[in-house]
Amino acid sequence: MGQHPSINLAYAINEPAATGAYAALADLGLDEDVLIVTIDGGCAGVRRVAAGEFGATVMQYPLEMARLGVEAVAERARTSEKPENTPGLDFHDTGAALVTGVPVAGVPSIGVAEGLRECWG
Repeated sequence: MGQHPSINLAYAINEPAATGAYAALADLGLDEDVLIVTIDGGCAGVRRVAAGEFGATVMQYPLEMARLGVEAVAERARTSEKPENTPGLDFHDTGAALVTGVPVAGVPSIGVAEGLRECWG
């Protein structure tokens, strides 16, 4: 890859950034040489996994995130108690799953078909 030919993986902070990375790599003829992994779980991103443009995206669950957030705020307002974090983490885990063409053993993951049923946007 230009000055750094050993780079074979790109992690993008979200699916729009991953789409830009894919376009740039494709313009350089390197789209087959670099695996792109991202996060969001939007339908467009899951379709890019299905097309082979992304190796994976991490499915987030925005409605669950919102529901748990509202519950935490309501609980804090009722009791003045700070919500408990997920054990071992500094935040409350609202769930996520890796969406990839081949689910990965040991990693909460789902295939593209399930990702397309659960995606948003």
